[in-house]
Amino acid sequence: MKTKRMILVAAFIFGGFTMAKAQKTDAIITKPQIINASADEVWGRLRKLDKVEELTPDFIGDSWVTGPIGVGATRSCSAPGETRKTAGNPAFTETVLAYDDEKRFYSYAVAGVPAKNMVNSFKVVDLGYQKCMVVWTSSGWTFMENPQMNKKQFMGFLDTVSNQMMARLYELHNAKS
Repeated sequence: MKTKRMILVAAFIFGGFTMAKAQKTDAIITKPQIINASADEVWGRLRKLDKVEELTPDFIGDSWVTGPIGVGATRSCSAPGETRKTAGNPAFTETVLAYDDEKRFYSYAVAGVPAKNMVNSFKVVDLGYQKCMVVWTSSGWTFMENPQMNKKQFMGFLDTVSNQMMARLYELHNAKS
């Protein structure tokens, strides 16, 4: 029993420090998701930057990356039901600002949404034992008034999109378990 308690205390202490490093202090929205797969496996999916429509099928029809994977790459996303061939202009674009394979992290600026200076990020934290935690954050932005959507609706939209994204990431990796 004593050994079990020591393991739990160590897991809490080390897990707490790991989690704290994964979260941004200025985040407006933070979505963590524990996944029963290795951090490398999950990072392998996220690091490619493409196929984001697999994570948010209700909100993105197609996505494509321009430029080499890493800082400066641009991911374009079409509206649901559209592809890059039928969309004309993308519904929104994301430019990679930071990218680190070793730390399993990338952040990207989002353009084409009613928010100024929106920066989102993914971080994959290895929890050991074929488990990891993915943390998605949205930070640094201010809502831009517009006739299509108020701030409360935009926050609801972001909450719904990020919930679907994390749930799909969980489903894709836990289907094999």
